[in-house]
Amino acid sequence: MVSAETYGIAEATPPTMPRGAALAKKRLRIALVLSAAMIAIYFGFMALFAFDKPLLGTMLAPGLSLCIVLGPLVIISSFLLCLVYVLWANRVFDPGIRDLGA
Repeated sequence: MVSAETYGIAEATPPTMPRGAALAKKRLRIALVLSAAMIAIYFGFMALFAFDKPLLGTMLAPGLSLCIVLGPLVIISSFLLCLVYVLWANRVFDPGIRDLGA
């Protein structure tokens, strides 16, 4: 196998990732995690709706089924995941952007 040392060339060390690229990678990672969580919540609810209607029809109290409870929880979870992103962006992303400009 031929290597860089065979030709007397010093092995180059890989360049470090620029700060902006590292910040973009962090943002992509959190976006994918939060998106995956929302997709799992939504499609989990839809799967229950499609394949286990008797479970969703379980009465928790007179006039209150499990479906009536889980439906709004899906919507509330989207707001909570948005809140998680906003808090992360305020604590990590925005200061990182400010540091790039300095």
